[in-house]
Amino acid sequence: MRKSFLLFLLSLLVFVTKGENLPGTNSKPNVAGIPEVKNLTVKGKVVEADTSTPMGYANVAIFSAADSTVAGGIMTSDNGTFEIKNLKPGNYFLSVNFVGYSKKTVPVKLIAGKPFVDIGIVQLNTSEQKIKEVEVVADRQRVEFKLDRRVVNVSQNIVSTGGTAVEVLENTPSVATDFEGNVTLRGSSNFTVLIDGKPSVVKGSDALRQLPAAGIERIEIITNPSAKYDPDGDTGIINVVMKRNQKDSFSGLINLTAGLNHKYRGDANFTFRTKKFDFMLGADFADMQNKGSRDMLQRITSGDTLTTRRTLADGTMLHKGHNLKGGFDYFLSPFTTIGMVATVGTMEHGDANAGYKTTTYNLGLPTLYEYLDNSSSRSSNYWSGNVNFTHKFDKKGHELQGMFYFSGETGDDISNNINIVSDANWKPIESDPYKYRSNESPKEHEYRAKLDYTKPFDEKTRLEAGYQGRFQSNKEDFVFEEFDYASNSWKKNNLYSSLVNYDQNIHALYGTFSHANEGFSFQAGLRTEYTQRKLISERANKTYSLNRFDFFPTLHLSQKLKKEYEIQASYSRRLNRPEGFMLEPFPTLMDPYNIRIGNPELTPEYAGSYELTLLKHYNTSFVSLEGYYRHTKDLMTRIQTLGEDGIMYHTMANINNDYSLGSELMINYEIKPGYRLVASGTLYNYWLKGNVSGVSVDQQSTNFDGKLNLDMRLAKDTRFQLMGVYRGPTVSAQGRRDGMYFLNASVRQDLMKNKLTATLQVQDIFGTMKFSGSSAGANFENQFKYKRESQIIQLTLSYKLNNFKAKPGKEAPESSGNEGGGMGEF
Repeated sequence: MRKSFLLFLLSLLVFVTKGENLPGTNSKPNVAGIPEVKNLTVKGKVVEADTSTPMGYANVAIFSAADSTVAGGIMTSDNGTFEIKNLKPGNYFLSVNFVGYSKKTVPVKLIAGKPFVDIGIVQLNTSEQKIKEVEVVADRQRVEFKLDRRVVNVSQNIVSTGGTAVEVLENTPSVATDFEGNVTLRGSSNFTVLIDGKPSVVKGSDALRQLPAAGIERIEIITNPSAKYDPDGDTGIINVVMKRNQKDSFSGLINLTAGLNHKYRGDANFTFRTKKFDFMLGADFADMQNKGSRDMLQRITSGDTLTTRRTLADGTMLHKGHNLKGGFDYFLSPFTTIGMVATVGTMEHGDANAGYKTTTYNLGLPTLYEYLDNSSSRSSNYWSGNVNFTHKFDKKGHELQGMFYFSGETGDDISNNINIVSDANWKPIESDPYKYRSNESPKEHEYRAKLDYTKPFDEKTRLEAGYQGRFQSNKEDFVFEEFDYASNSWKKNNLYSSLVNYDQNIHALYGTFSHANEGFSFQAGLRTEYTQRKLISERANKTYSLNRFDFFPTLHLSQKLKKEYEIQASYSRRLNRPEGFMLEPFPTLMDPYNIRIGNPELTPEYAGSYELTLLKHYNTSFVSLEGYYRHTKDLMTRIQTLGEDGIMYHTMANINNDYSLGSELMINYEIKPGYRLVASGTLYNYWLKGNVSGVSVDQQSTNFDGKLNLDMRLAKDTRFQLMGVYRGPTVSAQGRRDGMYFLNASVRQDLMKNKLTATLQVQDIFGTMKFSGSSAGANFENQFKYKRESQIIQLTLSYKLNNFKAKPGKEAPESSGNEGGGMGEF
């Protein structure tokens, strides 16, 4: 390790020194007075031997064969290419090195009459080191930086083993989670989830809660996506790349998880590969229960009267589901591949046996005790599939990809409630309590047709263009019923019931142009979309329409500097479209004191995002400093208004703008082989401008979030990981959220020659993961505290069949599928 580091520093020093020559001094007279040739170039490309994946940031140095002196050196670009210039004629040997891989040496002969020598592809094989009789296997970086994304390698995050994609993201820069598994990206829940580069049937946080961490290869955080991607989600895209075996013949991976207090999860993936076919079959299930508590306080002022309500609740959150997926690739020829993938599954989320105890105070004295017996569940059946093809032309990188995608979902969102008036001991004092129930039955279908064309002009310049059509159709039937004791039956309440049809069609064209040379690369793109939106409310007998053109420019720049520095800059324009329930123009009873009403005139909110990143590499470690600015216009704002009837009305409107200006510092430091510290901190200023009901809600706050991950390989087959998260306080349109922190730990043991792995983990060790805050408006004030179950202990067992090895896959899978077409990275 020390020799490699010294070799790299020496190579860099020589390279920097060579680069300080003035223009026109590439040759100088020799002893005989004849100009000395010094303008020859060696170039090539470095890839991983097993997968042919390009290896960026590999160290390349060239030495004189005569005396082994260093003649030049450089780091490879993102696509693995390199060029070493200003060399003399002669015999050399080229040394290529990357942490965790065996060094490769290639002989090179330079001739005066031949200015360029291309040594072609250099393949590196993985290596192992023995240090003090403890074998340390080189690991990939937990977080890696690419031109337009941040890559989280899930295999390096053992704390999340047995959990879902949500647990993986808990310790990821720019991402935050709450006690119910809701995810935010740079403070916003408005992001898009892709699975293997394709849209997820289940949206947002719900999709991430369904994906078992053991089946994930990596997660890509794309805060400023290129024009090739859908612009949905004003903070970007979370692309989850699933594992897929890279070996021929049959192999598989089975994971089983069990935890205290009814927590079970499992998944299995099997692959079979031949020369012409690649088959895949997978399944997973989950049956998880998480206990939690709530404490809510509401103060309402009406004239001279102050009414206070305090609600205490304990409940159990349910997360259940199972999923079956399968697919194949068929290689028609060396140039053409067709593939098909299908997924079917069910999921159920709910709040079982939740009891809400509400005490109402007037003038400081309790006047009413109410007990709300509530049980709710949201279940759905979903399916998706795609048929795709890839045709590669003679020139490398020149290809045409096509895809037809379809998905659907049906389900029921059921809530059963009994509102019981009781005494101070919570014993019922009425024989006929108020009973009500509701059921929302959505039916959703989506179809996509996509065509992508890539034309490389040379190894450094590329043009991409394509079309996508999206066709969505949703139907939501909401039924609200109250129990009638006189007839001993349920009666439909038409005031809170409705039927809504929602259709949206989007046609998009995009183009991107990219160029990369030694040290500098850029990508510029433009996407244009035409949107047709129609909402039909049968109850109101009215149609609400929206038709508009939108343009979404993108720009990405990267410049490698001397001494292992790299600077990246990017810009993108994005939008967040309102969901169907936000548009529904009818009241929905949430509980006796809260009613939600949709806004059919709600329009998308638009965000402009700017980023600037500076990277500094230190052999096996790196430091990154990122600055960002985001401005969101026509912010879809949640509004609470107290009605004259004492009921709180909730709706949304485009009335505010918000701004975020901040920086993220990340340190990835290898303390010694096998011991790594990853720390990140985000400091940002958030401010909001606008008004609600004629009252200014201008607010601003300075916020800090911090994350720490300590990874220790205690022995060849034993690994320990400690993870800490801190989230600072922040503000919203009508309130604020308090800060909190928590700590997780895990240990992993490999057994049976790495065929069996056991991972034991503890979540929220000190029970500090609490969420609290407040909101206020005209004549009301709310306070809340949420606490989830702590000290969660889980054990996960993973077994490999026939030495299953996850395929790293392509560096940049796009929404049309992976670069090779077919199934994508399962």
